[in-house]
This record gives sequence, C-alpha cells and structure tokens, in this order.
Amino acid sequence: MTHRNIAPLRLVVLFMLSLLAATVAQAASLDEDEPIRVDARSVEANDKTGAVVYSGNVVVEQGRLSIQADRIEVITRKGKTELVRATGKPAKLRQRAETANAEIRAEADRVDYHVSLKNVDLIGHVSLRRGDDLFTADVLHYDLNTKSLNAAGGDKGEGRVHAVIQPKQTADGPAPGP
Repeated sequence: MTHRNIAPLRLVVLFMLSLLAATVAQAASLDEDEPIRVDARSVEANDKTGAVVYSGNVVVEQGRLSIQADRIEVITRKGKTELVRATGKPAKLRQRAETANAEIRAEADRVDYHVSLKNVDLIGHVSLRRGDDLFTADVLHYDLNTKSLNAAGGDKGEGRVHAVIQPKQTADGPAPGP
C-alpha cells in the first residue's frame, strides 16, 4: 500500500471514530439530568478523602448509559466529582441508542472519566464497537470538549491499532462497490 492510499484510509477511520465519539457525547448530555443508579456488593465511602469505592459486580446506570465493572471508584473534591474509574476484566460501557447500528459498546481493563476535564481514557485491551464497526487498541484517549481521539497499540503483542468499518447500508441494501 502506498503512502497516498494510507492518507484517505486514515481520514475514513478518523471520521468513523469522531461519529462514535459524537454519539456518546450527545447521549451523555441528554442523560446527565437522569438519576444515577448504582448496584454493587459493597461500598466504602471516605468523606475526608472524597473517595467512594463500589465493589463486586458493580452496575452503574444513568439514562441510556450503563457501566459494568468489578470495581468503580469515584473521587470528589469540594463537592464535585473529579474522577470516575472503572476496573475489571473487562470493565464494560454501553450507550444504548434508538437503532442497533448506533449503539456503542466499549470494553477495557480500566476506564477513567475525568469529569472536569471532560476526558475519557480506556486503558488495556480496548475494544470499541458501534453497530458492526470495531476499533481495538491498547490505549484510547478521547477529549469530549475538542471531540478528538488518540489511540495507540501497546508495547506487547502486535502493538497496533485496528479498525473494521463496515460499508454504509442504503435502503436497497449494501452500498455499491468501487
């Protein structure tokens, strides 16, 4: 594959990833007025440090967003949530949508949401799906403010980022080929 052929492919991948991220950001803003529901086997709270740790098959739901993890830690400072960290093998995030092709599912060993910065970090064995499209990496950083994404493969294994983007479907069936 020549260098000229790689540039358009990168643009397509970046466009698809920005669509994924925009869907999550829009749905999150719609759901932020919904109540947060937490189900866990145990909870430990420390008012002095501002840390609350939910453990044991934790499920957090707010509107159409749900997170499942072995452990979820919430850090607050001055009454505001700063960090939500979900860890598991894997930690799972699901953003339900009106159509199956718009639903987002993500998995990683760790998911960090830096609330005030509006940054999301997925770390370790990252898998992001929207419909039949798939994106995998070892680390993925997404900035909700700038709608920018940065992903990298790890030092172990292949050390690569992978994307599978399905052809856009039309009312008459698959999109025409080249």
